[in-house]
Amino acid sequence: MTRISSCSRRSPHWPVYKMSRSGAILCIIDGLTDESFRLEHYPHLAAMRLTGAWGEFETVPAGFSAESYPCIATLLGLPGPQLPRYARGYLEALGAGIDLACDDLVLRASWMRLDQEGRISGVASPPKPVPQFTDASYYHLGDYKALVVLRGAAGALKDITTYPPHAHAGRYLAEILPRGDKRLAGLVQQSRVKDRVLIPWGQSVPCSLPLFHPQAAAVGGALIVQGLCRAVGMELHTGARFTGDTDTDLPAKTGLALALSEKNRFVLLHINGADEAAHRLDPLEKTSFLRQVDQKVVAALQGAPGPVLVCADHGTSPATGKHLRDLQPFLLRGHNLEGNLGTMPGTAAKKLLLEGIRWPSRS
Repeated sequence: MTRISSCSRRSPHWPVYKMSRSGAILCIIDGLTDESFRLEHYPHLAAMRLTGAWGEFETVPAGFSAESYPCIATLLGLPGPQLPRYARGYLEALGAGIDLACDDLVLRASWMRLDQEGRISGVASPPKPVPQFTDASYYHLGDYKALVVLRGAAGALKDITTYPPHAHAGRYLAEILPRGDKRLAGLVQQSRVKDRVLIPWGQSVPCSLPLFHPQAAAVGGALIVQGLCRAVGMELHTGARFTGDTDTDLPAKTGLALALSEKNRFVLLHINGADEAAHRLDPLEKTSFLRQVDQKVVAALQGAPGPVLVCADHGTSPATGKHLRDLQPFLLRGHNLEGNLGTMPGTAAKKLLLEGIRWPSRS
């Protein structure tokens, strides 16, 4: 299996970056925007816009859905053609430390609630006990999230069609059953317990991604971020207090990112709770969490000695639970840049943050 497990793997052919006194911090607030999002509702984000540079990123690469994997990879400077199309489930398995063989098929899976008519009505916690599955290995990842692995089934990858359940709220279960492999449809039927069901989606196989350079560190609790950072060779920092949800320890994460910026040229700080609250269809929880992020993260980052870029990977609607592929705002402090930089491809974020280079605007 092609798998990168070492954070120290470096290429002798990479360009050498001059190390400044303090490294740059890329803060990604997952699922930041939605239909009612207004920057002025968050004073520290608004202050960054008034005192620094700002603009919008195109974060969704061509041919991909608005999902964290391709959008975060884009913001890390990886162009769409270099991104494996079927990687999300594998990266989460990598983040969770699940061993896979090169011919395994791995899928994300979400426990979803059904209304009395059999329509998807939101995420749900798994039943207790979780049903036994005859054709798949089941791994619970917390809350409504899971992975399922079909051993030796990688050859079926391109025959399978699945449907992200959070993008199909209100549809009947029968409309979004996996197609192309009877084992997956059987898994759904085996999982159904009263008002909830497990829906596999996001099929993938073990793959490799280009390594990130220069030397970089990452702070985050979401498994997709852990797996993605391990795959590209970033030094990963996580822990029990970093939950990837609204109960994460924001001051600790921010403090760690600031400390790591003194030793690394580039630091990724990923904040995931807003996306989770939106998937729970809870606009009040999302807004409350974003206010905490503004007060405990953005305010602290304004005191960073190096440049800071705050942005979103994609939006997430708390009204529908769906991801939004709209242009995403970014705010930059540093490099003596000010004002509106216009619309840029998401791959420009890394270069803009590290070098302060103005990318040709598309506005």
